[in-house]
Amino acid sequence: MSEATERCDRAMRQAVVDTLENMVFMEVSPIPPESAAMAPEGAMSVGLLIHDPLQGELRLRMPRKLVALITAGVYSLEPEELTDQMLTDNFAELINIIAGRFMCELLIDGRPFRLGLPEPEPEELDPNSPRRFWTYVIDDLAFSITAIGQTLWTE
Repeated sequence: MSEATERCDRAMRQAVVDTLENMVFMEVSPIPPESAAMAPEGAMSVGLLIHDPLQGELRLRMPRKLVALITAGVYSLEPEELTDQMLTDNFAELINIIAGRFMCELLIDGRPFRLGLPEPEPEELDPNSPRRFWTYVIDDLAFSITAIGQTLWTE
């Protein structure tokens, strides 16, 4: 594995762990991708484009139950008190924060970066597009983050 790829992996791990542990005090653990069985019918997905200085996209896929637990922690409510809009908004904010932290970790020279707006339920990925894939678990609920755009892990 190249130094740039290792830096990308470290940056993502740091971004995910810092975001979720600081935001809602939940312990996050990386797991091997083959351990991350996630039912498609119970999952939410959000994408976010990275425009400058590197180009790419991040996608976050998480069980709705986990999104509800995180959102309940943010709003100090019970999961059953949450609205669909609260879940969608908080999930979009989650990818935004993770992407910002990821870019800060990745761009060690402090260059400014520009992100797009979160896009709920983005289209399926081209199976031939280059990507990096990470999986994590919180309270036995697995989730994944995918980076699309080779410049994110080769520069």
